[in-house]
Amino acid sequence: MLLLTSLTALLPFISSCQKEELAPESAVATISAKSLAVEANANTNASIMPAGVVCEEWSNVSGNDVAQVPVSNPSGSKSSITTLEKASSSTPNYGRRLSAYITAPYTGNYTFAVAGDDAVDLYLSTDTDPSKKVKIAGLLSWTNFREFTKYASQKSAQIKLQAGQKYYIEVLQKQGGGDGHVSVQWTMPNNVTETPIASSRFAAYSAPAAAPASSAPTYTASGVVTLRNVHDMTISGKAIAGGNQPAISLIDCYNIRITNCKLYNSSDVGVYLHNCRNITVDYNFFTNVSTGVYVDQAVQGGIVVNNNQFLNMKGPFPRGQFVQFNNVNGSGNSISYNKGENVFGASNPEDGISLYQSNGTPSSPITVNGNWIRGGGPSASGGGIMLGDLGGSNQVAMNNILVNPGQYGMAIAGGSNNQLINNVIFGKQQYFTNVGIYVNSIGGHKVSNSKVKGNKVKFYNSNNYLNPVWLSNNADKPDGWDTDNKWGDGADASILPASIITYK
Repeated sequence: MLLLTSLTALLPFISSCQKEELAPESAVATISAKSLAVEANANTNASIMPAGVVCEEWSNVSGNDVAQVPVSNPSGSKSSITTLEKASSSTPNYGRRLSAYITAPYTGNYTFAVAGDDAVDLYLSTDTDPSKKVKIAGLLSWTNFREFTKYASQKSAQIKLQAGQKYYIEVLQKQGGGDGHVSVQWTMPNNVTETPIASSRFAAYSAPAAAPASSAPTYTASGVVTLRNVHDMTISGKAIAGGNQPAISLIDCYNIRITNCKLYNSSDVGVYLHNCRNITVDYNFFTNVSTGVYVDQAVQGGIVVNNNQFLNMKGPFPRGQFVQFNNVNGSGNSISYNKGENVFGASNPEDGISLYQSNGTPSSPITVNGNWIRGGGPSASGGGIMLGDLGGSNQVAMNNILVNPGQYGMAIAGGSNNQLINNVIFGKQQYFTNVGIYVNSIGGHKVSNSKVKGNKVKFYNSNNYLNPVWLSNNADKPDGWDTDNKWGDGADASILPASIITYK
């Protein structure tokens, strides 16, 4: 029997990342008493600090998209503050997370709102468990300090909370340049608005200690999952052998999280998404499937594939990717902090990550950030990370590390405003290897307004000649191509640790 954690329509609004979308005035998201069975003081998976909000910050993180906050890495600083607010700061290029337990003083409907600069997402759980959090409000571009009405997306629908109950709440903020700030307010059932929320409402959340390295996740065996027109749900803790079907298929769905699952042994894909929005796929283990995550025709944004691990994709072409986006458009799309390995002889991969005819937005590009990829081949066309495949725009691949990824390391094969930034690539000589980074307008899809900067590439072709880079004469020269990269300097295979797959 399929066991799913229903979020009881929390929320009908939960952002499709379209700023013009308004929350229905009558929308009321109910968190049922049954879902509140676990109280904060009974939660043995986390410790509670005496009071306040935990504030974590990561410095020197470029971009202005929340998906670029490297939450899977330890923060550079951690402190306690009194509420969900940080006033103006002129420090550029940082990410921030505020997390806490919040206690409802009354039973009834609450409305939350968020303001900030540059981008902010606000999450709320159905209880004290962070894994049940869903996005309830957010903004993609800056507001003034405590300006809560600039975009419709800043305000949540009404959410029914129970007096005396604690709920996990989280704010993610990404600041690029200029003055950064973030604030959260709520309007309570008595129509009193607290700006910011009173400090007495909070108890600080502390994440559980990491499990011993030798311990394995606990999964419950399940049959394949196929959902149509479903929303506001979490699928977690499942071990699903797909056979000849996708292990999990979501069609016309939104506001769903797939987390902490093992998806394996399928001649089809691990997760298939069609015409979906606001789907998060994180902390899962994929192995022995044709492709890990295949996203098709998702045109409203919010597709996040982060912090997963992939082992031995089976293909065959056109499958064989850890993750592929096919006609994925809009804002809030991310493929970040994943780890993927293809063992030669035990896999049949194509590209590690592929963006096919997909388009981000100028303010929220499709982000491929901080992934580790090892192994590829023997495909004559496959490699590490492909941007602009048969066109596409506003895509950025940055801070990725690739070792022996296949025929090529990274590429821009078409489209406009696509970028390769601060990546490190090493490729040893193998009979199928060719080039570390290439830029080529393939199939008539011209490369324009691209950027290739800050990369380190050491890659040997099949003749054992160093061949780090190639620029086709049919493509405009990317910004930074001649001056801001280190061609021939990608170190060696030790840029990745000996073991990168820890999920089982």
